[in-house]
Order: sequence, then C-alpha cells, then structure tokens
Amino acid sequence: PFTVGQPVAPEPFVGRKSLIAIAFDQIYRRSNLAVWGGPGMGKTSFLQLLTSEEVWLSKNINPSEAVIIYLNCQEINPFMPASFWRRIINLIREKTKDNSILQPIIRDLLKRPKITKDYLRFVLKKLGEQEKFLVLLLDDYDATFRCHSQYTETEVEIFLSECRNLAYHCSERKHLSMIVTSLRRLNETGPGLTQDKSPWYNHYLYVDLKPFSQKDIDHYFFNPNGHFFISIPNNISKEEVLEITGGYPILLQQAGYIFSKLDRVIDINTFKAELKNQTEQIFKDIWRELTVDEQYLLKLIIISNSNGEVSGKRYSLKDIDKDFEVNKFKLIRTYPGKLRNPVYRRYLCVKNNDLLS
Repeated sequence: PFTVGQPVAPEPFVGRKSLIAIAFDQIYRRSNLAVWGGPGMGKTSFLQLLTSEEVWLSKNINPSEAVIIYLNCQEINPFMPASFWRRIINLIREKTKDNSILQPIIRDLLKRPKITKDYLRFVLKKLGEQEKFLVLLLDDYDATFRCHSQYTETEVEIFLSECRNLAYHCSERKHLSMIVTSLRRLNETGPGLTQDKSPWYNHYLYVDLKPFSQKDIDHYFFNPNGHFFISIPNNISKEEVLEITGGYPILLQQAGYIFSKLDRVIDINTFKAELKNQTEQIFKDIWRELTVDEQYLLKLIIISNSNGEVSGKRYSLKDIDKDFEVNKFKLIRTYPGKLRNPVYRRYLCVKNNDLLS
C-alpha cells in the first residue's frame, strides 16, 4: 500500500487533518494559503488531495461551483509569465469543456499572441457571472523566482506583484483562491524589499508542513487498523525505525515499502543499508536545500552525537555548546514546536533544567 516514486493519491492519503481544514477554510473565504516544507514532506500529495471531489464533499463544499486547477510551476521551463498565464487559461479551458458560454471566450483569448494576467481577470469575471470560482493550486511556486536571460529580477518582481494584485486587490479576487507550495517560506527565497516596494507575499496565510508527529506515526503507520500498517520484524524496534526516518513522509513510505516486500528476516543494519541505498538521493536533495548555516549546525550535531569521531577522523568538541547557544534561535526555528534535534534538546534540558516534549 505504500506509494514510492510518485505523489500519494487522494484515496490513500493520511494525516494533515489540521492543514486540510485550514485549506478549505481559505477556499471557502476565497482567500490564499502558502504551504512550505522540505523535499519529500508531502506538498504535492497535499495539493493533489485538494483536487478530489470526494474530499470537497466531505467538507460540505460543492465542487461543481469551483474550477480546480493544479500546476507545477517547474513545468514551465524556462519560466516566463506569458507562458504561465497561457497555461492557466488553457487548463481552465480543459476543465470547462461542457461550458458553452466560457469555451468560445477562452478560445478567442488563446489566439492572442501574448497572454497577460488581465486575460485571467476577464475569465474570472465570466466565472463569477456564472456563480463559479477558480481554485489555483500552484506547486513549486518558488520556481517563479528563478531569473534568466529572458526573465530578469525586475520581471520577477512584476510577475509576483501581478499575482498579488490578482489575489488581493482587483475586484475579481472574490472569484479566486490561490494555494501555493514552496521549499521555504516565500519571503525568505523571493525578491527582497526596499522602502519603496510593497510586500508581494503578505496576502497568504502561511503554514509550515512538518514531519509526522509521534501520534501521527502511531495512528497511521503502525496501527493495524489504520490505512497503512508497517509490519516490522520482531528483531527491529519501532523506535529505531522512527529515529532513522525522523517522521519524514517520503522516508516512512520507503521504510514501509521495504518491510512489505521482504521475504526474509533482516536486522537493523541490513534495513539501514537498504534504506540508504533507496534514499541516498533524497538526502542529497534535502541537504542541497539547506542554508550554509543549517549545514554547519548539522555537522556540529553529527560531531557531538559521535563524541567527536566521524568516519575515522577526530574533531574537537571544545566550545561546541557555545555554537549551539549562539545558534539556538535558528535551531528552534528549524524545528518549530518540536525540537527534533536530540543534541540541542539534551543540551537545553541540562542547561535550563527544563523538560522538552
């Protein structure tokens, strides 16, 4: 039952109940949501869940009133605003094939040589006249920040401002709800601001997509009555699997897949080797997306956890606690609400005599 190598379909999707409730609240209010989280955290699976009519009905919202569009912004490569607006309008055309009023309007717009956001405003107006609205699900929205020879930094800023105008300022906004995903919070990776510029990112409600909690994992992955059930060999403890995967959905999927395909008994070291073989690129992707400071702190954690000896080399532990103290706010920010970093958690418990859950 474990999905490996592609997003999880809506039917076997588990967890994220709070996030789903927030998303539908924003959709109901025709407002906007930005979800951010690391590679393999389930952003694409979450967006695709929002395309399911069954899920809409379970939230008592009529899906027939909405035109639901999903687009991964990385598909437009190199990214160009005109290509983006054309793709969105074309996807609306595909989703409204039975709409005799909208189809000729859209066909006429698509014949124009250059599509702008004003064309989408016109389509939104026509949707509103039919008491419908657009739900725009934009995956990897941070791909729109990447400039190139034909898409300058100034053009990036113009595009993002146009998106904000569409979703926040113009009268047609009442027929639109935008939900976007990114690897980091938008204001951390997108264009910076100066005193003469309005924020292009402050019309979103922001939600940090975190790893699964201990409660989630027990309920969804180790519960024999749940949708998924990881049948772990008796000689491997659940705690060991949780420590290795860290609650990352993509790693739990891989672990479940390994155990479900086993026709032999393995020990923890064999499991580690098989998981490493299947997920090495995932860890490389996660590492690549970290900042230099985050990479440095993780190196310190490894050195501390291994008492200064890593891969046959000795490192000094002198003043390592000072580094953790100086960077404690970065560590807390990296693991909001749950200090998953065992070294820093232990350090705070000793330093402050405080128990952290």
